[in-house]
Amino acid sequence: MTDTSNVFDSKEYKRSRRAYVIECMFEYFVATLVADAFIAKLLKYFGTSDALCGIISSFISLSFLFQIFSVLLMGRIRNTKRTAIIFHTAAQVLFSCLYLIPFLPFNNGARRAVFIVCILTAYFGNYFVTSLIYKWGSSFVDPHKRGSFSSTKEMVSLFSGIFVSLLLGYSIDKLSESGSPEKGFLLASVCMFVFCAADFVCLMCIKKDSSDGEKKEIPGMREVMRNTLGNRNYVHTIILKCLWWGAVYTSIGFLGTYKQEELFYTLGQIQIINIAGVLGRFLVSKLFGKFSDKHGYVRGIQLALTVAATAFAVNIFTAPGSRWLIIVFVILYSLSQAGTYQNMINITYSFVDVKYFVQAAALKDCIAGLFGFLCTLGSGRLLAVIQANGNRLFGMTVYAQQIQSAISLMFVIAALIYSQITLSHKKTMLQ
Repeated sequence: MTDTSNVFDSKEYKRSRRAYVIECMFEYFVATLVADAFIAKLLKYFGTSDALCGIISSFISLSFLFQIFSVLLMGRIRNTKRTAIIFHTAAQVLFSCLYLIPFLPFNNGARRAVFIVCILTAYFGNYFVTSLIYKWGSSFVDPHKRGSFSSTKEMVSLFSGIFVSLLLGYSIDKLSESGSPEKGFLLASVCMFVFCAADFVCLMCIKKDSSDGEKKEIPGMREVMRNTLGNRNYVHTIILKCLWWGAVYTSIGFLGTYKQEELFYTLGQIQIINIAGVLGRFLVSKLFGKFSDKHGYVRGIQLALTVAATAFAVNIFTAPGSRWLIIVFVILYSLSQAGTYQNMINITYSFVDVKYFVQAAALKDCIAGLFGFLCTLGSGRLLAVIQANGNRLFGMTVYAQQIQSAISLMFVIAALIYSQITLSHKKTMLQ
């Protein structure tokens, strides 16, 4: 019989934790190549407008709606490992195919359509099992050390991701300058297929979920709703995430083209700036993890939001004449992510029984994702109007991304106030 007090120190648990950390690293590599300047460069190759680039780049928020299937079907999944591997690997393969679209014998309009179908399908497979994989991987982690483990996992991905983004950013730039952007896209796709294969191997190395195969009671939808949306503290975490994602998706998805076209940075330079941000996030990630373990996930989020508010405030003043401020923004925003990303997930453990974690995490992402996408649509419309007026608003010369950053700042301030009023003094669970 296993000594549960030492189970987290067993060889199987240690091996599973290591495999999970490395799997997240390879997943991060792929995510890096379907975000920000990388995906913006691919979309611009198709002749996509800045506004549409921002909207398409933010499809990630709408894709979280696919997690609703997790809520409906999760209780019927008998083999966590097999389900997670099938859907996650299929999604990673589809992401890898995005950079092969330029080779299709279609016009740019048809290529954009194929791109949208592929990326939405990929996100469906990815987010259908996101909460499932997170709970599965985290089940091998001591609850008292979850914050520190999350930060370590993040640090490994960030540090190794520096080299991937720098090398590929530089290589794609050089190939584009030589008149062969298609070769750069092909290189990105090949690398992503390699990352996908390594991700698959890591998932195979994680221990099978101990509850798989057991005959267990399947919670009904009414029971799930009562323990999630019927839980006032959990609803507060949903609203908090909506406010945060309102800030993120109002502006972040529109900065990829802004950096390249209005601020005149090359893809390689953008990656160097991003690396500076990643290094900063790497250095503070462990500190955020320990802070959250000691003071709670709510306090960890509040500290991160304070840094994010500073970042968006700085970006309000970022323009061609002060293009260097984008460096300050990227670094500060990256620092804030060390405290928002993992804590926004882990806070679910504080207020919802672990029995309903997958459904709770999925519901929260669905609702916040829909809100984020609506913010993206409104923000995209704002950008199109300002650009149509020659980058002038109320008679002043201003860029849409500056206005978007101001709106993001208001969202962050609202999130800080809301978290303090509703969650800062609530009793939390350790599970």
